[in-house]
Amino acid sequence: MPVNDMADESIKQVLETYFIRGYCDNIETVNRYRREARKRFPDWLEFMESTTKIREQFTADEIKQIAKGDRRQPTRKKAISFSGEVFRFAHITDTHIGAVYFKGDIWDAVVSEINGSHIDAVFHTGDVTEGLINSRTDMIYDATHIGYAQQKDYAIELLSMIEPPIYAVDGNHDRFFKKSAGACIVSDIAREVEGMEYLGEDMADFAVNGSVIRLWHGEDGSSYASSYRLQKLIEAFTGGDKPHVLLAGHTHKSIYMFDRNIHVVSGGAVTTQSNWMKRKRLANHTGFWICEMTMNQRGIVKFTSTWYPFYE
Repeated sequence: MPVNDMADESIKQVLETYFIRGYCDNIETVNRYRREARKRFPDWLEFMESTTKIREQFTADEIKQIAKGDRRQPTRKKAISFSGEVFRFAHITDTHIGAVYFKGDIWDAVVSEINGSHIDAVFHTGDVTEGLINSRTDMIYDATHIGYAQQKDYAIELLSMIEPPIYAVDGNHDRFFKKSAGACIVSDIAREVEGMEYLGEDMADFAVNGSVIRLWHGEDGSSYASSYRLQKLIEAFTGGDKPHVLLAGHTHKSIYMFDRNIHVVSGGAVTTQSNWMKRKRLANHTGFWICEMTMNQRGIVKFTSTWYPFYE
């Protein structure tokens, strides 16, 4: 009987015998049936040919194991992008304006670099002024500007040199004037410096495109390991209260670290080492940071920090 007159089931039966059992009485006949099947039911023929190829690649035992296995859907790959909105900022801290350890040439270099670096914001993490700590009476000999009015006016003069907006918290030295006379010197300075904003006492959050930058000063002590204080601070943050970036002042130590998904920048100090720090064997890292972070819907996808050191 001509193959084109045969019923579908008859053609399938012959081809199944060939594909599944591998039996072939006449390969020419099989090829004619395959050509006819491709016309009538191409999907069925493609399926049978594909299963034959699989059986050729695996043994019978392997096919049994495949049949028993858990078929998993392939994982869809996420498209990860590192592009986004760029925010560039400077981090300065512990300027101690009014102290002999504050150097005019260092300040001029800081201002020049900030003003020429396309900075979006400057963050100051406290101890803007030297103040006068009651428990350390020898500090009066370390001051070039004594008292609230002199230090405030000097700070206004210097901070007015910075062109980008400045956001600041106060530190323990600044709070001498609050504890002794009720005056918030950093807040008063900010009112007189165009583009400067006082964010709060000791700590404040600043939001940029959904990312939180936390400014932190603190009144705790320094540590011999530069990272130890920061690690304990990061451990203390509860999950829902973590910032994305932590800018830390107070200890005059410079370090960048990444922990608990927080970019941590300890700011060093824009002042040189004091006699008190020398007596306590505490290092002073003189310098400042310029940082750049890139943000998109995933959060901060890139973060770079550049340290500008000064050597005596």
